Formats: sequence, C-alpha cells, structure tokens
Amino acid sequence: MMSGITATYHTLEPFLGLFRKGVPMLMYHKIGERPARVRLRGLYVPPADFVRQLDELSQAGFVTCPPGQATAGASEKRITLSFDDGFLNVYQNALEPLAAHGFCGVQFVVVNLIGKRNEWEIREGETPEPLMDALHLREWLGAGHRIGSHSLSHPRLTRLSRRDAQEEILASKRKLEDILGTPVEDFCYPYGDWNESVRDLVREAGYRTACTTDFGVNTKATSPLAMRRITVRHPTRSLKALKARLRSLSRRKGLAGQPAASPL
Repeated sequence: MMSGITATYHTLEPFLGLFRKGVPMLMYHKIGERPARVRLRGLYVPPADFVRQLDELSQAGFVTCPPGQATAGASEKRITLSFDDGFLNVYQNALEPLAAHGFCGVQFVVVNLIGKRNEWEIREGETPEPLMDALHLREWLGAGHRIGSHSLSHPRLTRLSRRDAQEEILASKRKLEDILGTPVEDFCYPYGDWNESVRDLVREAGYRTACTTDFGVNTKATSPLAMRRITVRHPTRSLKALKARLRSLSRRKGLAGQPAASPL
C-alpha cells in the first residue's frame, strides 16, 4: 500500500498515484442515508457523496469498463464500479447519477434473496434492508449495466463442502440467467472468502471473472478470477474512533511539546 493511502476509498486525490499502476475496481454496498442503530455504518455511502465521487472521476477523465476489461493492461483512465448484494437503495439512488456521468457498473446479487431482505446481515444483528427484485434487475440491465452472481445465499464458500459450494456457485448462475434471460459471466466471492478450490469451481461453472475483496488495482498479471477491489466507505466518527483520535493527538502533543490540533 502506498504511503498516505488508506485501505478504503472516500475521495480520489490520495489514490491517483495508485490508479496509474492498473485498473481500479471500486466496491460499493449501500447508496443511501444511514439509518439509526446500524452496525456496519461505513457501508452506507450518502447519495451526495456518491455524486461527488462520480464528479471527481469524471473530471479526472476516467471512463468505466466491465470487469472483463479490468485486466487488459494498466490505464489510469479506466475504472470499474461494482456494487455488492443488490440493495434496493442502489437502484433508487445510483441509476440516475451513473447515467448523468455516462458511467456503467456491475451489480452482484444474492440470487435466492432477490426481492427479499439482507438475511445474511440480519442474522448478525444488522438493520434490515430491502433488495432489488427481478424488475429492478431488468431495469438495471436495460440502463446498460451488468448483473453478476454473489451466490445463492451469501455463505462463506470455503467453509462449505465442495458439493454445497458448487451449488452456490453454479446454481446461482443458472437461476440468474433464467430470471434475466441473458448470460451471467461475473461472480463475486461473498465476504471475499475464496481459495484455489473455490476459484476452480467458479471457472468450471463458466464465469469469466470473479471479484475478491483483496486491496489493489488490476493489471495484465491479475487473474480474472481473483480480481482486486477497493472498498468505498463513508467516514464515520464513532465515540471509539474519536477517543482513539484524541489519544493520538495527546501523544503527538507530548512528543512535540506544542498544542494539538482539534480532532473535530
């Protein structure tokens, strides 16, 4: 990781040097205002922040490309926009801004939960969120975007038997193709959980690309079945984070012998 770059994306400028080394793929989850009592607060990107991020990319001269072109070679002017899980708020808040900027993205959906809720998160105490239904997905495709599989039920694939993992990977592809009436070529490992055995099942199922959550950009040396991504998170100032910031500033003050800057 380059100096000054965090593991998550919020604004373009700190990442420009890294983006010159390959094709970045940004990973979004939820585009909407954050409800109360949410566990994974940073995964909600407010619509205004999303528009600002698209503005920055557009003004810098970036154009979007599908996952299959992200390993074609380094280009500081190409980027892939990916959205995990198929949240309804992405359909509601991302379609118009993407169209306004001439950008396209790929949506990875949990196939057995189309039109339902984020059950894999609810089981862990997360706030319920509705997911896109088949009509939303067809409209997403009709707007020029792509749809990929995020498995049948969003499990950790490496913890399943080979037979069950194959079902999650292959059956989700076939079912999604039946729903949409179009080939599904892109896969996304739930939780970024994969190994060589899982990767081989993805290849055998007929996918052309698969996305991880491994940090970095994509080059000709990147396997199309192990594509790197950069998570987009909305900065949060939790009490825990604020206390950590205050402790850091206090230590700096002690070392420098000068007043610390305000953390707010």
